[in-house]
Amino acid sequence: MTVGTYVNRLFDDDEVREQLGDALVRGRRAYRRARAQKAAEAVKDKRLMDHVTGAAASLQAAVRALADRPPPKRRRPARTAALLGGAVAAGAIAIAVDRRERDAASGA
Repeated sequence: MTVGTYVNRLFDDDEVREQLGDALVRGRRAYRRARAQKAAEAVKDKRLMDHVTGAAASLQAAVRALADRPPPKRRRPARTAALLGGAVAAGAIAIAVDRRERDAASGA
């Protein structure tokens, strides 16, 4: 696709314009909120982060709509959580076994 095609789609596609407008509004809100705070407070501000991530998501959606790309497949957070839980449990078991071996070796 040429640059002209993208420019035409910017003007013709309502979804792209809506996503870009949403990104602009959220970006402005984030900027205003960040400017009103000190840096240390802004980093911890959840609402500010919501504005920033929302603006980024809107920009991504607009670019995908321009490029005719489908949205990415959703990740499986439950599967990831299960794997992480299994890794933590395995680590806890390894620590417990190691402590038992140390206690047995020092007590013998």
